[in-house]
Amino acid sequence: MISVPFELSHDDNNPVDMVEELAESKGWLFSRYDDCTINIALPGQKTKFDISLEWQEEFSALLIACSLPLDISPANYEMAVQALEKINQNLWLGHFDLSNQNKLPTFRHTILLRMIPTGIAVDIIADVFDIAIAECNRFYTTFQLAQAGDVRLHDDLSAAVFETIGEA
Repeated sequence: MISVPFELSHDDNNPVDMVEELAESKGWLFSRYDDCTINIALPGQKTKFDISLEWQEEFSALLIACSLPLDISPANYEMAVQALEKINQNLWLGHFDLSNQNKLPTFRHTILLRMIPTGIAVDIIADVFDIAIAECNRFYTTFQLAQAGDVRLHDDLSAAVFETIGEA
């Protein structure tokens, strides 16, 4: 879990500045492209995930996209789309799609931040990072199987979306 016990150096309306400070404080690798865009590399259980953020000031919206480094070939595209449909039916926040010319499975979510104080906004953003990484970890093997065109995808997907009640 990404905890946010750090002090922001300024109170800014641009959450990308806050995310950059968060990334610096955590020692994450990041690239800032302009005032409204940043990419961050975050470790997952099996691979590193690339999180892209884009601030759209006119809507006070922060778009978050967490891509899995798995190219889906055209031959396996339909299998991946079927997996996406079942996965998205079981998500309570965000969704997966195929980005970068229909190749990369990507978790997406948009946060509306109008009138949200800076300290709360950075906590919300960190929570969405946690959720994005958890969902990408949860379905990584499923997308690996889709990438390979492996028919075991359906068994893995059933296990990944299986919900348990209680504790063992």
